[in-house]
Amino acid sequence: TGLGPPSDPATETFEPALGITISQMTRLENGVYIQDLLLGAGDSVTAETDTVWVTYSGFLKDGEEFDSGVNTRLLPDGIVPGLAQGMIGMKIGGRRMIVIPSAMGYGEQSVTQPGTVDPVIPRQSTLVFRIELLRLFTPPEDDDDDQDS
Repeated sequence: TGLGPPSDPATETFEPALGITISQMTRLENGVYIQDLLLGAGDSVTAETDTVWVTYSGFLKDGEEFDSGVNTRLLPDGIVPGLAQGMIGMKIGGRRMIVIPSAMGYGEQSVTQPGTVDPVIPRQSTLVFRIELLRLFTPPEDDDDDQDS
């Protein structure tokens, strides 16, 4: 069996229960789609944010849930690039829908259930996340340039 082409959310059909209308979402430069469901307040996620605490659910386009967590600590450097980049700009208390093409997700790799060969996430899969930002930590910037010697 050959490897299919990378996924393209703009051409795919999603399970209606997911509530995704790609044409109403914002497409980022990297092909990730975002839609704010609820705007938060306070601090927002930046490219420098190194830890977030979220409640989330992850789905395949057919509506099958493959992962979820409540008050889960995530390190943006340790998650798929599309999810990390899709959270940039979110404010604490905000909820967002993020649709990630396979190239920004797991790509050509499938994700299997530990101890089995059964794929939980087939390769070239579009990923859908509903995410709520609970807290975040962004390290303070170094002000070395502003100090007098």
